[in-house]
Amino acid sequence: MIGVSPAFILSLYGPGFTTDNFCEGLTLVSKLGFSAYQPEILVESALPEWMAGAGRVHHTANDLGLVPTQFVAHFMLEQFSNSEKLNPLSGIDELNRVLDIMQVFSPCRVLTIPASTFDVNWNSPLATNSLWWKQARQQLVEKTGRYVEIVAEAGMKLAFEILPFSVFGGIGRFLDLCDEIGSPALGLNFDTGHAWACRDLVPMLPFELKERIFGTHLGDNMSTENIKLAPGKGTIPWKPLLANLAGAGYDGSMDIEIGCRPDQVISEYSFGLDFVRQFEKGEV
Repeated sequence: MIGVSPAFILSLYGPGFTTDNFCEGLTLVSKLGFSAYQPEILVESALPEWMAGAGRVHHTANDLGLVPTQFVAHFMLEQFSNSEKLNPLSGIDELNRVLDIMQVFSPCRVLTIPASTFDVNWNSPLATNSLWWKQARQQLVEKTGRYVEIVAEAGMKLAFEILPFSVFGGIGRFLDLCDEIGSPALGLNFDTGHAWACRDLVPMLPFELKERIFGTHLGDNMSTENIKLAPGKGTIPWKPLLANLAGAGYDGSMDIEIGCRPDQVISEYSFGLDFVRQFEKGEV
């Protein structure tokens, strides 16, 4: 199954997209030949609209034969953006509201929260205070554990999308956190573009992440800038990467993520779809 990330809708309509836009965009997703999509609440102010309009988005997608693979609560990235936000009680109300909305999107069972750049004043005394960092790390463990507990109680799994310079760090530190929390409901939205920009050995990561991969954002870049090119238009070695995803046991959707102008959406996403399909068909 090959789908699209929310970047498809964002590219078409910009950051102020509405649920009406989302429904309209899903028609194009289907026409291009994709079979899956990812609903997303980009900004917190859109929560009431999604509470009222989620059902219509889901019914539109269902009528088009599109499957929801993960629900992206993009606005919640703020909850992991600085040490003050790491309070384990911060964001609980918003999390519960998102989970209520998610219940509409059966069979979707993965909630994804991006982890943005962690804001630190490197000129402050805290930047050289090991006790402060130890406390921040402990708060991260407690907060993540609390979120996982709430999400699991709702019958869902929690995936983080790790951006460069996030508080979660690289893949190794994230897996250490998973081991520390010890819940099978905690995992990763495997964003190839972010990992490549972080200079990770991306094709080998599936062997490390294994069952922690809950979904994908397949985007490309040159590893010099964290941008979202179509798969095949950057320098990621896709043949071993996709082979290793399958070899590590991932059998979920391959969801393409491309950031582009509205007039480029059809051509760029068509290119990405054709590129990934050739690997599925064993043509390369």
